[in-house]
Amino acid sequence: MFLRTCKAALFGGLILLLFSCDNSTSLSPYAPDDTEERSWQEVIASDPSYPDNVYLTNFVEWTPGIVGTSRQGGNYTDSEGRPLEEFTLNALGPPEGSGSGTSGDGLTCPLGINGWGVWEFDSRYVIVNGEGDDFITFTKTFAWGSSANGLCSELAHVEVSEDGVTWYAHNDEIYDTNDDPTTNNSNYIYDNVNNLHGNAPTWANFRTDIQAESLETLDDVKQWVEVPGVTVSRYFTATDDYLGGIAFDLEDFYNGEDQWPSDGKMKYLKIIDDDTILDGQDYNKDWCLGANLMSAMGINTELAEEDS
Repeated sequence: MFLRTCKAALFGGLILLLFSCDNSTSLSPYAPDDTEERSWQEVIASDPSYPDNVYLTNFVEWTPGIVGTSRQGGNYTDSEGRPLEEFTLNALGPPEGSGSGTSGDGLTCPLGINGWGVWEFDSRYVIVNGEGDDFITFTKTFAWGSSANGLCSELAHVEVSEDGVTWYAHNDEIYDTNDDPTTNNSNYIYDNVNNLHGNAPTWANFRTDIQAESLETLDDVKQWVEVPGVTVSRYFTATDDYLGGIAFDLEDFYNGEDQWPSDGKMKYLKIIDDDTILDGQDYNKDWCLGANLMSAMGINTELAEEDS
């Protein structure tokens, strides 16, 4: 049962035309001059060039954890040190990534240490188990010096559901744990963290084009480097390259021994802070806000039955 539901017809009245753009597209006759000052609903509604991507549009349930002591008492938390419920709305709509070099100004929802939350995808659509990965989760994180060994990751588990009651968890989670997160984790290797949310920066940004970067090995160190002549367009689609985030395949999710059903229709997403910090720099857990969710996006989607 859901503890509380925030009903908001966030997509109501939006006229979104399916429009295919490659990564070189950056201009639109509809693009407003005050993009940075407008909500994502206003920006998308004013520019029919945006593709009809499927995002989270409703917050459902919220059990935040307590953040690190140095982050308590600020704008993020209540008097007990728990992130405010109002931040759950930041996970709705498209991501506002800024690449690997900075955490950027994009809105996100911190969970608090061991906190969790549930969100619902746009009710007009469902996520289905199609070819390859089926959905992406985005986070607000960055890498010190663009080095993979310097990525600041506050990780989270991902669960999925069709009805918001029966949940399926990923069957294969692997990560390199730093036993003492207050000390330098010099052995952290980016590729050793799999199938957990929060382990990759986000480049997709509906407000502006972002320079594309790829993960390469330079002088025996994995780093994100710019891809010459390639940007991630503000009009990105789920199948574009260099979006960032972590992609998931529904067939990898299980409820006990039961695999996600082949005809399952995913509607709900649960993000659960893992209380694990991976970082290539000196890091004090007192600074931790827990994992965060910036956005989630469907890859393989269908119209919901009532709209078919």
